[in-house]
Amino acid sequence: MKPIRVVAATLVAGVAVLLAPTSPAWAHVTVSPSVATTGGYGTFAFKVPDERADAKTTRVEVVFPENAQLTSVSLRPVPGWKATVATRQLPNAASAGHDDDEEAANKAVTGIVWEGGAIKPGEFQLFEVSLGPLPTTPGRLVFKALQTYSDGEVVRWIDIPEAGAPRPEHPAPMIDVKPVDAQAAAPAAPAAPAAPAAAAVATPTGDGVARLLGWAGLALGALALLTAAATGLRRRTPAPASAPLAEADTAARLSR
Repeated sequence: MKPIRVVAATLVAGVAVLLAPTSPAWAHVTVSPSVATTGGYGTFAFKVPDERADAKTTRVEVVFPENAQLTSVSLRPVPGWKATVATRQLPNAASAGHDDDEEAANKAVTGIVWEGGAIKPGEFQLFEVSLGPLPTTPGRLVFKALQTYSDGEVVRWIDIPEAGAPRPEHPAPMIDVKPVDAQAAAPAAPAAPAAPAAAAVATPTGDGVARLLGWAGLALGALALLTAAATGLRRRTPAPASAPLAEADTAARLSR
């Protein structure tokens, strides 16, 4: 009976891994598209998932990059949410004016706050923003985000990835601004040779590893169970060496 107990334990462990909830550590606050053209305008969506199982997201703040003077910003209304836009006076700009458009052009947006709504556990919300003009110099725009939960916890998505360093735990949403000529003239990357299916399975990450191990445990457990059962049958119902295969199968069925 010991082999059967070992097999049963293996199967239980495999099922537990498969049924374990997916880790939320891979769900980040992001912005898309993540690439834009220098000097242009664009509409970008900030995706905010709720990573808590016991709290709602009730406030989202996006801080605009200091190295960009984004003066034109419009928002798509989000039902249930109130948006507040913060601005700052640009240097060397007139502090007062009679034209509203001219006055707005003299100010750069420093951040946007959405509040009043709620993102439930297991759900996400898109906050769309049309902004510009983007910088004329290629570079990276970092939009740091603060996510506040209903119990008061604040998660700060402010970490900036560095080349050669591991991915940070709370990366900030970013947009790479590139010249349109460089994007159009960039040669297409040579197609990589197709990797065999085994290679794709050999390097999963995150929840994929757990599920792969779970399926492997189930397969090994089932194989061991079949082996143990076959061994038990051979011990209990030995067939004569000269017995035909059909007779042995019949004896095995009757002994169950």
